[in-house]
Amino acid sequence: MTTHPSRQDSAVKPFEIEFSADAARLAEARHALQAWLAEVPVDPNSAYDIVLAVGEACTNAVEHGHRGDGGTVRVTAILAETYVHTVVTDGGRWVTPDADADESRGRGMGIMRALSSEFEVSTSAAGTVVDMRFARP
Repeated sequence: MTTHPSRQDSAVKPFEIEFSADAARLAEARHALQAWLAEVPVDPNSAYDIVLAVGEACTNAVEHGHRGDGGTVRVTAILAETYVHTVVTDGGRWVTPDADADESRGRGMGIMRALSSEFEVSTSAAGTVVDMRFARP
C-alpha cells in the first residue's frame, strides 16, 4: 500500500506500546490502546472496533509470529484528519495454523479486514506487519 503524508491532529500524541510476546500481556496492550482512544476525538463505537481489530493482530503476533520465543510486539497508532492509522509489528516468524486445528478459531484476519477501511499484512524474514486504517465518521 502506498501511504501519503497526511495531517495528524497536532494536539494528539501518537500511541506507542511495545510488549513481550506473551498472551498474558495482551489485555494490557488492549487497555492501553483503549485509554488512548478515549482521550482522542474518536467515536466510542469506532474505538471499540479499533481495539478489537488491533487486539486480533496482537494475538496473531503472539500465537503465530512468536510462539514463546521471547520476542516483542509493537503497536503504534496515529490520529489523522479522516482516519486512525494503526500498525502492529512483530519480529517473529509466522507459522500458519494447523488445518486440523480448532474450527472455532481462525477468524482474526476476517475480523480485521471487516472492521478496518484499509488492511494490509506484510510478512518477511524480519517479521510481520499488520497495517490498518479506520475511517473516522
